[in-house]
Amino acid sequence: MKKKIISSKKVLLCVLSFAVIIGSFLFPIEKSKTYASTKSKENEGILKGRNQTEISNKDGSVKLTKINNEVWVHTTYENMDGYLVPANGLLINSSKGLYLIDATWNDQLADELLTLIEQNFHKRVKKAIITHHKIDRVGGIQALLDAKIPVESTSFIAKMIKDEGYPQIKTNLDRNPVFKAGKVIIETYYPGEAHTRDNIVVWLPQYKMLFGDMIFALEQDNVGIIDEANMSAWPHTMQNLINKYPEAKVVIPGHKNWGDFSLLSHTIENLKNFELANK
Repeated sequence: MKKKIISSKKVLLCVLSFAVIIGSFLFPIEKSKTYASTKSKENEGILKGRNQTEISNKDGSVKLTKINNEVWVHTTYENMDGYLVPANGLLINSSKGLYLIDATWNDQLADELLTLIEQNFHKRVKKAIITHHKIDRVGGIQALLDAKIPVESTSFIAKMIKDEGYPQIKTNLDRNPVFKAGKVIIETYYPGEAHTRDNIVVWLPQYKMLFGDMIFALEQDNVGIIDEANMSAWPHTMQNLINKYPEAKVVIPGHKNWGDFSLLSHTIENLKNFELANK
């Protein structure tokens, strides 16, 4: 019960915060649509945030977009003050099972995501990784645990999650920040404080693919919700990512469309513009 009460409060805080930046960060709600299990996107490429295969639940609140045979982006939409707010995560389809990066906004969306995965991949999620403690990453964590999916992160993130009233999770990333999912190497890395104090990124070296919620999509021209951000450290953290992953070809932000390496410098530019506007 404690977790549900705290989660509700955090949702309310997010609603109030998002109202301030509603113009450039949110999507207006459309009438519900019925989606086929897959739909063709012949003329849209990976670096525009889309691919040829997209799988969705009936109302479009949960979506899986194929990047390649092993990597998909899961996107879930939360209704906030009459707008749909998207949050991205990863699904890695390996020979040893499915690996989930981040847990969606809430338990209902997480349940919908797990159902969509089971219907289309016909196997269970072997493990979930959480990249920071805020609601767009951990809101559905109880649904994952109820489905007997091990949930792991760093000890820092695990403590922050517990402090927010969510269940305790494993801290295996402290000992094993890099591990193999079948033939896919998954590297987790803490680049420094940014959107949150605890945020980590996920790097898939075979595909030169980087995922992190401190990264902004090209169409985002503001800094989003910064109630727990370290604004002075954030640009240095982004430069750290630029230096560490200069070979990144596909960069997936926590929200909205993905793109290429330019998202990293775009994020720094956004942060500089914010600093100048608030001097």
